[in-house]
Amino acid sequence: MNFDFPKPNLRAVRLDTVLAEIERGDFVRRLNESDTAYSFKHVLIQETAYASLLRNERRALHRNIAISCEQLFADQLDDYLALLAFHYDEAGETAKAVSYWMRYGERAMQISAYPEAIHALEHALRLVPNNVSERARALTQLGEVYCRRTDFKLAEEYFRDALDTAIAIDEPRIAAMALTGVARVASQRGEHVQARELGIEALRWAKDSQDREAIARAHRQLGVAFNYEGVNTLAQENLQDALALFRELQDEEGVGSCLNSLGVIAREEGDVERAQALFEEAYALSKKLGDRYAMGVRLVNLGAVAEQRGEYAAAAQYQDKALAIAQEIGDREGVALSLVNLASLALTRGEHEKADALARQALCEASNLGSIALALYIVGMLAKIQAARGEFQAAAELLGLALTHPSSSADVKNDFEPLVAELEIQMTRARFDEAFARGKTLQLAQVVQTMALNAKDEA
Repeated sequence: MNFDFPKPNLRAVRLDTVLAEIERGDFVRRLNESDTAYSFKHVLIQETAYASLLRNERRALHRNIAISCEQLFADQLDDYLALLAFHYDEAGETAKAVSYWMRYGERAMQISAYPEAIHALEHALRLVPNNVSERARALTQLGEVYCRRTDFKLAEEYFRDALDTAIAIDEPRIAAMALTGVARVASQRGEHVQARELGIEALRWAKDSQDREAIARAHRQLGVAFNYEGVNTLAQENLQDALALFRELQDEEGVGSCLNSLGVIAREEGDVERAQALFEEAYALSKKLGDRYAMGVRLVNLGAVAEQRGEYAAAAQYQDKALAIAQEIGDREGVALSLVNLASLALTRGEHEKADALARQALCEASNLGSIALALYIVGMLAKIQAARGEFQAAAELLGLALTHPSSSADVKNDFEPLVAELEIQMTRARFDEAFARGKTLQLAQVVQTMALNAKDEA
């Protein structure tokens, strides 16, 4: 443990004399000659000194350290949130400790330091009673962390616990936030109707609370839900409403997220220039915030736009950067997204075997996460790869699954429905219809298992 002292105060309280004595006793050492920072010579000395203090003395020391840190580092508290949370926790100052643990957890989540975020938010949870707003807020934030880590089961559990707590204490704002989280999980799972209904309910709660942030978040998630269903007029309306509120609140994370979703719609509608501009603006905001999760998502989208423009080298660079970020922060859904986009690029270059291997890897990743909507998109990509290899029957069957599954989203239809006409020509209409009908009866889990086994055999 290191500790230092402001030089002007040393002599005023005779600390310079005391420190010199214990340094001569070989208990502590100066870290260097230019400042007044010290370290215990051994951790056992530190533990013995600490254990010799009475509980009240320990608490007083921790309180004094925390107060001193607040005063000394008032302009840079974000760099000392963990330290402040720890010392106020040890001082028995529960309200202060919870406040700093929450701030630390939220900041750690923003920069994709998920283990630290979970550690901090769980600390906050342990300190607060069951029926208080801070508990509901901590549960909601934990749901958000696990959603970003693509652990959707645990994310939903935390969101629903937060919802129950918020309802019990009559906190419509937090209830709206929690419902928005549950809606997000439903979208990721491909439960599109439920996601839309949950989004509408979240917006109702948010409006009841009259909290602009909660209203903005509900509009944003509802916009995403409508986009998954292909109702882009309503998607844009909700996203524009959210964007206006986030701008008023000067919430750059919220602004970036809305710009990214509006870029997705622009790309789907073929307006690649506007899509690129929106993605670039969103990426700049996420980079400014240090939000690596959001940076990865926007790089994936910039890569998709570059591919649409025929800029394949740039597209590959974007996807490689996105993949590296996703692997670094443990975003397995981001990994799957980058892999399927890299598969698309390989297919464009005529590298059919590489495209097939990448798409199968992406499919297994998405399926293991329970990200059904993404898994079905990857099935559509595999159909496109099979068609390019001349495996028309297999392609038609995979299309039957991807296009007709209840969890299929609008982007599957937009990107892979044109393949139907091509296969009808290659196979004749009757043979295509037969294969497509067989595909409707396929089980996604069985397809994933077959793809994984084939990949092992080929390896």
